Amino acid sequence: MSQKVKPLMALILIVLGVIGRFTFIEYVGIPNFEIVTTIAIIAGIYLGGMYIAIIPLSVIFVSDLIIGNNFILLFTWSAFIFISFVGYLFRNKIRKNIIIGSISVSLISSIFFYLYTNFGWWLMSGMYEYSLSGLLRCYYMAIPFFRNSLIGNLILVPMGVYSFSKMLVFLKNKYFVIEKYYCKNSK
Repeated sequence: MSQKVKPLMALILIVLGVIGRFTFIEYVGIPNFEIVTTIAIIAGIYLGGMYIAIIPLSVIFVSDLIIGNNFILLFTWSAFIFISFVGYLFRNKIRKNIIIGSISVSLISSIFFYLYTNFGWWLMSGMYEYSLSGLLRCYYMAIPFFRNSLIGNLILVPMGVYSFSKMLVFLKNKYFVIEKYYCKNSK
């Protein structure tokens, strides 16, 4: 992807992420069924570089200004950066087989997010005893949220990655036609 196009694609992903996050909270209302993972993975696959952090953090920051967040935001925000990095690491495999690759990254991302953010909840909430049994209890109590996250990611990530890849192909073809027409008529 051209360096000139990346900022525009980043802005589109951020806007889609913020609107998507509000939409899922307002109209779907299923806890942890969210779009930020999808946006983060797309940023990693197709934009890379600084966009790995900028895009997911922008989506969360802007939407958190209205929705709010809680005391484990360090864990949730850094989890989405890691998820975006996972998309970047697996970008070639995902591009070769979008559906299988997206499902694989969805699974990795969901499991990581569950383990990492619930560790943060156990560590910072004071709701559970600071012991192995307290940590395991925290993980056990979070299983319904993990289920929702996993289902959402298994649906949204493949759909999002596939749609974004098709949009890029469409834009590339349109740009090529415009460029060809422009160069031909400017001589």
